Amino acid sequence: MMKKGFFLSLILLVGLSISFTNCSSSEEKETPKETTSTTTENKTGVSSRDLNGALLDEINVALKDYRYPDGVRRRGFSYKQADIQAEDFKTWAKDNVAYIKDALAKLPDSYAIEITGHADASGPEEAEGSKKGNGYYSQIRSDAVKAALVKQGIPAERIVTKAAGSSKPISGFDEKDAINRRVTFQVVSK
Repeated sequence: MMKKGFFLSLILLVGLSISFTNCSSSEEKETPKETTSTTTENKTGVSSRDLNGALLDEINVALKDYRYPDGVRRRGFSYKQADIQAEDFKTWAKDNVAYIKDALAKLPDSYAIEITGHADASGPEEAEGSKKGNGYYSQIRSDAVKAALVKQGIPAERIVTKAAGSSKPISGFDEKDAINRRVTFQVVSK
């Protein structure tokens, strides 16, 4: 019991000593000087460019798992199609569009959601004779999803599309599997 009282007294004494030392300092504290900068800084001294970069990274980490069709309710787009099924897209939008809108609202207008269309490895990558090629189907898929997102209230000027063809198949699946016929999302600087 005596040891416990001794330690409590010692801790109290050390705490009081530190408190008196900090309060009795006669030196004036130097206030930080204002500096001018070409980027806007917030109260923590972090530039808006750094904040946007950190926010962009956070958003893109979340969007990494976004795709349409989701691969679960619907495995992928139909072969050589950019078919968006109304009920399926409505369900997908209910789960995902609010996040996309919120993400874009947090970023300056110089950022956009990029929709990348993908294809399976069936058929040629580029047009060959009467075959339009995977690049073509990838592009019409990304354009179709853009049109559907515009109907959901996302401004068309905040959406860009591109085609990846069959260059980025989903790991662990056959390159010709329908699951590769999809679109993916990320936010990019325009």
